[in-house]
Amino acid sequence: MGYSALTLEFLETTFYQQGFATFPDSDFLALGLTATDLANLKSIGRTEQTHVTTLLTAIAAAGVQPVAPCAYNFGFKTAADMVG
Repeated sequence: MGYSALTLEFLETTFYQQGFATFPDSDFLALGLTATDLANLKSIGRTEQTHVTTLLTAIAAAGVQPVAPCAYNFGFKTAADMVG
């Protein structure tokens, strides 16, 4: 179960990291998101990273080798694609 959870958390973390690294805040605001909406989305991304860190720590404490993150292609070309 830990591997499945870690894989999912890697995917979710990478989704937010790639999206916010690819598109400037102005692209999200142009969609009609407020600064608060954007801050909340970024907070979700940070929470996903915390989940990865927590799972890696727990798996290491159990003496097990964690799975590595995969390469993901989310296919978003615009901020609207990401939000969608």
